[in-house]
Amino acid sequence: MKGREILTTVKERATADHCFVKWWRKEEDFLDYELLDRFLEHATESEEIGGLQLLTMNEMRDEVKRIGGTRVKFIHEASGDKIEWVHRAKEGVRTHICAYTPEALMTIFDVETHGNPVDS
Repeated sequence: MKGREILTTVKERATADHCFVKWWRKEEDFLDYELLDRFLEHATESEEIGGLQLLTMNEMRDEVKRIGGTRVKFIHEASGDKIEWVHRAKEGVRTHICAYTPEALMTIFDVETHGNPVDS
């Protein structure tokens, strides 16, 4: 799948609910997750991938839960949904509470996987 085909595939399959993309190289030796907007911004005509899967917030939330385990909790409040994330930082163990947004899910996922979702 090359640049133009990638864009066509995303346009044909994407709905308003899709915020993320899981993609892999054709050699199937590399897998990554990205925000859909960022993925499309960086897709070029010469880019070649093996395939992709579009993900919704709920599907990405499930991936974050799988990777983060008990360190990640999803909180429903009247003021809006939030994520409570306990993780190791340079200063020791820290707890972050942030809004339930695609960007927050992606940040947590990237930190939890150390940028390498294959080994996670």
